[in-house]
Amino acid sequence: MRTSLLIIFSIALFSCGTNRNVYKSSDFANQAATHHTVAILPFHITQTGHVGKKETVEDIKAANEKWAYAFQESLLSYSLRQTSKNRKGPMISFQGSQRTNALLTESGLTLDELYTKRPEEVAKLLGVDAVLMTTLEKDKNFSDGVAYGLKAGQILLNVVSKSGTLGSPLGMNAADINLNSSLYNAKDGKLLWKTFRQGGSDLPKGTDDLVEYYSNWIARKLPYRS
Repeated sequence: MRTSLLIIFSIALFSCGTNRNVYKSSDFANQAATHHTVAILPFHITQTGHVGKKETVEDIKAANEKWAYAFQESLLSYSLRQTSKNRKGPMISFQGSQRTNALLTESGLTLDELYTKRPEEVAKLLGVDAVLMTTLEKDKNFSDGVAYGLKAGQILLNVVSKSGTLGSPLGMNAADINLNSSLYNAKDGKLLWKTFRQGGSDLPKGTDDLVEYYSNWIARKLPYRS
């Protein structure tokens, strides 16, 4: 089902000229006119492929959760930066990730469970007018070892703050990564906006550059201003 939807979106988006990687609802302006606060959720990261002998499913899941929250923080930072430059679109604010994650923790939902919920349910739980939900599917591990993945949160926060960089490779072909980011209306769960990236040979190879690329890919396309 997910593959079929992605194919449909791909056909629709690639027929839209310069906006071929972006879908926006025809009534976005009317729906978003009532938006005041948007929540950016932790990424939902899934993977397939070879599992190392020293890795377990639990280890990989824990590493991916570290990445999920680090990507969330990175995207929030870049969204604040990019929307402050925009001159068009409804004016909104973003819910702080600390509040978002605290409310999610209090609800008892895991990240896997969170992404099975209807968007309007998640928005109501967070007390926001819209939610940005992002999935990242990959065919291999982000790193050569689980320990590397568990350090991802601090690494990516360093990237965001520019207090450190990481030039080592991601340990996988960037073409194997599929990214989908969707904005849903809190009132009815309607899909208002979407952007996606299906890998590519032109993507950065270093971890820090790749995280920055994906954060900017989403943030600079958001149809809001702040």
